[in-house]
Amino acid sequence: MIRFLKIILFIGFLTVFQASVSAQNPMPNIENLTDQQLVDMLNQYQLVGLSDFELDMKAKERGLSQSQITALKKRIAQLDPTSLKDLNAPKKAANDISTEVRTNPEIRNYNRRIDTSKGLKPFGASIFNNEDLSFEPNLNIATPQNYVIGVNDQLLIDIFGNSDITQKIKVNPEGDIRVHNLGPVRVAGLTIEDARIKLKNALTKIYPGIANGSVSVQLSIAQIRSIRVTIIGEIKRPGNYDISSLSTLMNGLFASGGPNEIGSFRDIELVRNGKKMVVFDLYDFLLKSDLSKNLLLQDGDVIRVNPYAKRVTLNGAVKKPALFDVKENETAADILAYAGGFADIGYKEMLRVYRFGAKNKEILSVKKEQLSQFKLMSGDNLEVDTIANSYVNRVGIFGSVYYPGFYGISVMPTLKDLLIAAKPHEDAYLQRALLRRLKVDYTPEIINFNINEVLNGSFNIPLIREDSVQIFRVSDLREKYTVSINGEVNKPGIFDFSDSMTAQDLVLMASGYKDGASLQKIEISRRLRQNSATQKDSSLYSIIKVIDATTTNIADLNFKLSPFDIISVRRSPIYKEQISVKIEGEVLYPGKYTLTGNTERISDLVKRAGGLKQKGFAEGAVLIRNTYRDISENDAAVLNNKTNLMNTQNGKASTTANTTTNNGTNNTYTTTAITTPIISSTDTSIIANLNKEQKPVGIKLDQILKKPGSAEDLFLVEGDVLKVPKELQTIQTFGAVNVPKQIVYVEGISFKDALRESGRFSLNAARKNSYVIYPNGQVRKTRNFLFFRSYPSIKPGTEIYVPIKKQGSKLSTGELIGIISSVSGMISMLVVLLRI
Repeated sequence: MIRFLKIILFIGFLTVFQASVSAQNPMPNIENLTDQQLVDMLNQYQLVGLSDFELDMKAKERGLSQSQITALKKRIAQLDPTSLKDLNAPKKAANDISTEVRTNPEIRNYNRRIDTSKGLKPFGASIFNNEDLSFEPNLNIATPQNYVIGVNDQLLIDIFGNSDITQKIKVNPEGDIRVHNLGPVRVAGLTIEDARIKLKNALTKIYPGIANGSVSVQLSIAQIRSIRVTIIGEIKRPGNYDISSLSTLMNGLFASGGPNEIGSFRDIELVRNGKKMVVFDLYDFLLKSDLSKNLLLQDGDVIRVNPYAKRVTLNGAVKKPALFDVKENETAADILAYAGGFADIGYKEMLRVYRFGAKNKEILSVKKEQLSQFKLMSGDNLEVDTIANSYVNRVGIFGSVYYPGFYGISVMPTLKDLLIAAKPHEDAYLQRALLRRLKVDYTPEIINFNINEVLNGSFNIPLIREDSVQIFRVSDLREKYTVSINGEVNKPGIFDFSDSMTAQDLVLMASGYKDGASLQKIEISRRLRQNSATQKDSSLYSIIKVIDATTTNIADLNFKLSPFDIISVRRSPIYKEQISVKIEGEVLYPGKYTLTGNTERISDLVKRAGGLKQKGFAEGAVLIRNTYRDISENDAAVLNNKTNLMNTQNGKASTTANTTTNNGTNNTYTTTAITTPIISSTDTSIIANLNKEQKPVGIKLDQILKKPGSAEDLFLVEGDVLKVPKELQTIQTFGAVNVPKQIVYVEGISFKDALRESGRFSLNAARKNSYVIYPNGQVRKTRNFLFFRSYPSIKPGTEIYVPIKKQGSKLSTGELIGIISSVSGMISMLVVLLRI
């Protein structure tokens, strides 16, 4: 029902629309139309594919107001371009293809010729591709007095004074206007001014005040008419075009897209009533701004674009390379002028002409003075070379001078003049410089000279073009001099060498000695500089000098260095820095402790820390030691789990308590599931640095405290951290169990009890590879013998790990044979026992 109502409403809308069209209001309520309705209207009233000017003109003919035209343009801009694809095709007459193209085989086969244009476009073609240039007439200006009135023009007659009447009258097909109370007045073919005079004389009969000046009459164009012109010949879109009566010949050319590939830009005819009115030359407009032949078009005019008669190519070093149409009396100089002349880098003395001769190709060389007499032929290709990439008067100087670069030889005729102009640096090597020169046969030669001799006038030579002088820096002619210092100084490294530099100077540059430096024996190594391999010490690599910086010997303190000397400052053998260790957790005085020597042990540190607290769990203590090497992922996991357990015992984790009765016993276990373990900032720092240098060491602190000095009681080293947790009351399961969690430890709990509390093994559990890690880091794995499996015992804080079975793992042949042998042996034993 709703769909039927929609159809009825749509039909009613179309009926209203058609009624409005018949009432000379072709497109009411434009903003309310659907896209399809708008497309249908545009197609019906031929408003598709028009320029803004043509759309304005056509819409005004249909009686639209300016506001309606603005709304129409806005809706067209919002339309999907594909909806107008089939409607945007340009209008063409039946004779779109010119007769000459169809009948002339030479023109028809033009595109099959050898292309000599090298991708160039005809000169002036770009004007028809410029969207900002349409040559459309301005409809918002006063009516020109020489405008010729024609059929369908709408005239505005304004009578004012003692009488005030305004009328809009359209010129009928007979060329008359029908004035109220006056009758028809023929105005077609008259200019606007002549029509005003004629109308004024005619109105005098009914308005006597016109004669004495009390009533005035004005005549203007309210709406201009459309005219139809035909554009044929070598045009991109030939056909009939409806354009404004104010349009000119250029408007018609622009609307049709301009001449095609073989269309002439200089032979465009305007034919009116079978008579050639004018031959338009586009070059006159482009080069001289001459539009005197750009006549106003009239209804029925024919614009014919003829094929070009002669066309040449001009490319190379010119300002506007292009294809140029050539008239009969024009020369190469004219074409060069059309192109704007030579480019700045163009070779102006000659140009080349490539020509199609009668039987073969030809190449002609045209000198500058011959350009104005050289006649061109169609197909000529004119090329202008660039000037040679060489200098006739260039000399250069480079290197250690203040003003390097090229100079003109006329100003710098001699070597001395060039040196004085360039000004050598103070660090220039003055004893020798090089002048590179090209000989007559262009082979290079080197002339060396002494800069001092040239500057003082004792030596000088004249320069020739392309001479190049190279002056060197002193530092560029030798290895860079440096000295080095290493060992117990604050900033060891490599430093630039300076003359008269001493050992003490280099120590100062290294920011002085470190506190542990030994000043009694500072070594200085020096390179051997031998004049002959037969010297007595030829087997040595370097010379070692030992100085004492604590002495008052001036020679030692001010020992002068040579380039590449190396100073080594040794560490004092009796110097010792403090060694610090740390103890954390359940001791009376946790914190950092400085060792008194290298024989202090773990038991000594616990003793200095006041011993363990009442809740200190010695069996769960762990020692963290700097190992300066990467550790495995398992070690990282152990330390991570231990720190989590310690934090859990300190109340830093949220827990959920459950009570479970062990099957077959009267024991009751309380399980605690860790939901959010929290790690202290200290533990976080330790874990963050695991891969750098720290690693847990498994110790038995309970045995160490019972037997101080035993093998378990390790000597402490720099950076050791002893962590003593509170007494652990839980154990924890990980890996391939159904519910990994923490379980409260009770005396006598076993491995299997813990698995029951964790939901037993999961399906992918590798049972025989299960293992436990005790709080002190010790690992115990499950023992397997035939079908018997012995699980490790459980202590407070134990972590139970059940690995996941590897996918696709299979028994090897040896394992399979072993299992079969074991089973066979068992069966044999059972048979023997049964017989007994």
